[in-house]
Amino acid sequence: MKHVLFALAIPALAFLSSCGGGSDPDAAPKPTLSFQTGSGFTFDDAQAGVDDILKIGVIAKSNDSKLNKVTINLSTNGGTPGVIFDTTVNANGATFTYNFKVQGSVTDVLKLTVTASDANGTTAEQSLSIEITPATVAIGLQQNQYIYNLQSPAGYNGAYDLTKSSAKYSNDNRTEKDIIDGTPSSAVFSKSWTTGNGSKFVKVSANDYNLSTSSTFIYNLWKTNAANATATATDLKLGDVILVKSGQSVPFGLYIVKITEVKETTTDNLDYIRFEYKGDI
Repeated sequence: MKHVLFALAIPALAFLSSCGGGSDPDAAPKPTLSFQTGSGFTFDDAQAGVDDILKIGVIAKSNDSKLNKVTINLSTNGGTPGVIFDTTVNANGATFTYNFKVQGSVTDVLKLTVTASDANGTTAEQSLSIEITPATVAIGLQQNQYIYNLQSPAGYNGAYDLTKSSAKYSNDNRTEKDIIDGTPSSAVFSKSWTTGNGSKFVKVSANDYNLSTSSTFIYNLWKTNAANATATATDLKLGDVILVKSGQSVPFGLYIVKITEVKETTTDNLDYIRFEYKGDI
């Protein structure tokens, strides 16, 4: 009797195995989605400059029910994506061209993700990335600029806008403050910088400053050092050179700063750092 029961169990086990663990044969097939290739189209990862217009062709096809929507989402430097294109479709296939205007700052990576969905709720995705590279711009020099102790009396700037070569004060918009003195209240002069807009800092060499005579050199210098950039620059002293990527959305946005004086006082909080810098100014 035991042999009979075992023999009956074998085909039952085989039947259960054949039904589980594999893909659902009744699942609706996903749509097909691709980028238009050929002259004039951007269909793979690419480099582009600010304000360039990229022609992106999208080809979507349903493999079951009709398509119902095609969207394009944009994210910058791995951030949260947002919808920049959304269209309703009521057909088995759709082909269209989207003209994408590149916006951002040098070294930003823009990721475009196209999603096609059909009436069954199945979706397909394709994406490509665009790295923003600089146009050739003239490099200017700004000298004898100051950032005072943040706790200094009214009328002394504790912040600075590198993009406009402009001193910034306590009532100015933080989004314009590429550099802010890092001294907290009731503390001695910290000789450090922070930012109000997401700017990044990394120390480089004095020779790097001397060689920074072109936007191409500064751009490549940033790419080499970007992985070590942080939201603060600390222990600042005479002769330090700091490469800064502004948090503002400007076409170039890279600056190289040299500290030319560090002044500390003992009674009035009129400490300051004097500097000069190069960039698209």
